[in-house]
Amino acid sequence: MDIMRNLFLRFLSTQSTRGQAARFFVVGCSAVMVDFLLYRTLMWATGAISTAKAIGFISGTVFSFFANRSFTFKHGSSNKEQVGGFVLVYTFTMVMNMAMNYAGLQIFGHNELGINVSFVIAAFASAAVNFIGMKKFVFRRAV
Repeated sequence: MDIMRNLFLRFLSTQSTRGQAARFFVVGCSAVMVDFLLYRTLMWATGAISTAKAIGFISGTVFSFFANRSFTFKHGSSNKEQVGGFVLVYTFTMVMNMAMNYAGLQIFGHNELGINVSFVIAAFASAAVNFIGMKKFVFRRAV
């Protein structure tokens, strides 16, 4: 556990990265709200949990791309490499998010508490992977 903590602290060692992480948190909270509201609305309207989760996640993702590009990492315009990298990172984390949500529902149940706990666990795990992917792969600055 100390190794993970040390790697995390080293990763956040610069003021620039800490600022990006704070902005990423704001964008992420907004994207999660988009995801959550659509997920719960579609789940209520259709009963299709996995479809509702995918649509909510994708909608939050589209919002996240534009907000992270311009606000978090301060890139002016998109290029094909950024869009492609973003799609790869988010495809991976969407699958991870959906699998964790499913597993959470199996563990905690399909009641209100289980649904909400599963959602939060899946969202936080995918957010951590997303930040690293965005910073190191998608919106990295040329050296």
